[in-house]
Amino acid sequence: MDFQRNPKLLTEVLRKISAKGWDKGQAVRAGKVIEILGKGILVTEVNELHIEHLCTTLESRGFAGSTINRYLASLSKMLSYAKQKHAIYHLDRIPHIEWHEEGKARIRYMQPEEEEEMIQLLIKHDKADYLNFYLFLLDTGMRLSEALYLKLENIGDMQGSKYAILEHTKNGDTRSVPLTERATKIVADNTKHSERTDRIFNLNIWTVEKTWRWLRAMMKLEDDKQFVIHCLRHTTASRLAQSGQVEMHLIQNWLGHRTNAMTMRYAHLKPSSLLGGVDVLNVLNKKP
Repeated sequence: MDFQRNPKLLTEVLRKISAKGWDKGQAVRAGKVIEILGKGILVTEVNELHIEHLCTTLESRGFAGSTINRYLASLSKMLSYAKQKHAIYHLDRIPHIEWHEEGKARIRYMQPEEEEEMIQLLIKHDKADYLNFYLFLLDTGMRLSEALYLKLENIGDMQGSKYAILEHTKNGDTRSVPLTERATKIVADNTKHSERTDRIFNLNIWTVEKTWRWLRAMMKLEDDKQFVIHCLRHTTASRLAQSGQVEMHLIQNWLGHRTNAMTMRYAHLKPSSLLGGVDVLNVLNKKP
């Protein structure tokens, strides 16, 4: 069989969707799904046994339920695309996908002592590239794929302060993210000999997630299922909210949330969020 020419191959479906501008992070995960299922698998051959094998494989590698769901979402998108184009792929039904439970517990963010432990462990084990990447996420609140595919040409300067212009975001909107001094130094150190079109981080999603699982184990947090890479983004938002100096609508713009409902999850962390209400009651209580 000529794997390169058969349009029903899952690899061909991925190629078609990617050409339409699919989020790079999701596309990379879709590629890993295909590696696990087999590069010669046809879109019409995928069934519940394949999905079970995929989940079992990801679980054996230490992935949390929320992360496994992202891989399942990539597979689901490929299958849905094929089903919509029945004349080409002849896919009659999409196999049942059982999504993993994602707890609705507290928003998990990194404590200062955890940040220090992360720094010491990654330095000790010569993983400086990953340390710089995780610190960059911590200081910018970027999504994993946004930071991984950020290029030097996306870095701007305004009155001596650096910022990143994100063009290919999850919700499709372009936004700017200011860079801390630490993030600015990381960019400078990583791009000393780079062309403007070069990526800032020479890493990929698979190794970044693998190293994070190693880090979680070294920190003895294997049972903390919410201690995932995305908690670095939560940490950025939480620190901004806890400072009491940044309004919620600015945090929304910083993170690129399309609705304020997503951002308001951090409102309870803002120390001054209810003080205005107390002042109103105090005034009313003093009236004769």
